[in-house]
Amino acid sequence: MHTTSIDRTLTQAGFAPAGKLSHMYCSFLPVLALLVATSAWSQTATIFKGPRRPLNMSMAATSANPAADTPASAHYKFITIVAPNSPYAVASGINNAGLLTGYYLDSSSNYHGFVWQNGTFQTVDYPGALDTSLGQANNRGVAIGSYGDGTTNHTVTYSVSTGAWTALPDIPNYSQNDGYSINDEGVVVGNAFEGSTSVAWIWDPATLSYSFFTVPGAAQSTTSPSGINDKNQIAGYYADASGVYHGFLKQYGTYTTIDVPGAADTYPDGINNRGIIEGQIFDTAFAAEGFVEAAGGQFVIVNYPGSGATAIVGINDRGDLSGGYGGADFAEPVMAFIAILR
Repeated sequence: MHTTSIDRTLTQAGFAPAGKLSHMYCSFLPVLALLVATSAWSQTATIFKGPRRPLNMSMAATSANPAADTPASAHYKFITIVAPNSPYAVASGINNAGLLTGYYLDSSSNYHGFVWQNGTFQTVDYPGALDTSLGQANNRGVAIGSYGDGTTNHTVTYSVSTGAWTALPDIPNYSQNDGYSINDEGVVVGNAFEGSTSVAWIWDPATLSYSFFTVPGAAQSTTSPSGINDKNQIAGYYADASGVYHGFLKQYGTYTTIDVPGAADTYPDGINNRGIIEGQIFDTAFAAEGFVEAAGGQFVIVNYPGSGATAIVGINDRGDLSGGYGGADFAEPVMAFIAILR
């Protein structure tokens, strides 16, 4: 496949001056503090159970300033999703019907998937698995997810209406297989990991096969596809040779670089069918905030009111958001939330 790298730095709306943002890298588990500061979890040789893609965690500044509330936040109604007895929960995605999917950590340090709709919370576990996580659900009510035994992870889909699980083939020679996003045609994006090596993949249900890709200029094992829409546009992020993280948009064989102005690193986490991208940033003080791409390729910052750090992880076609929030640097407890556009 021929690919062309196109650098495009999008403009910013309603953003504080550089150096006064809060850079967001969400924390997931204390065990993640063992990971190398210049690497994503996809680059570490450490094997830990549960999802490989926690909210981003700042390793550079434990005294980072908390994320401030932003004017854009006033345009949303925020709802906290309470997972039972959990110190850490993330809402991975929200579809057009308001179906929320995600995962949470229990008091025994095991992960569970969950679905939430109209105020009803339900735990979802793959039968017999030690850990289960759910990513985004598409508009047909099928969620992508993974399950594991503490040593290996396997990618699966879950039908919310029928409760049926369907396994995707494991990628040979990779013990950790994680899917992150699924569109309405069942095309999935994710990563596979083995030690310090990872590959970015696309699963095509029509051909029952994987294809693999690397963003041009990305450091080895740093390409991470986060979201895919029904146009097969893929949003994600990668690190350059200096360890700086950039977002990317992959469409029609070309790559566009996405850098939120004033941010030290940019981590897109999803894209809807209108082509709107959302995700997380770190500012130069290494505090964490959420962002949403607005009209004209501008960005707005959206933070959970009163939180120390916010991560936007999912978006539907209406513009409703999902994610997680916590104390400064994502100190626990981290709570799942949705933000309904007013």
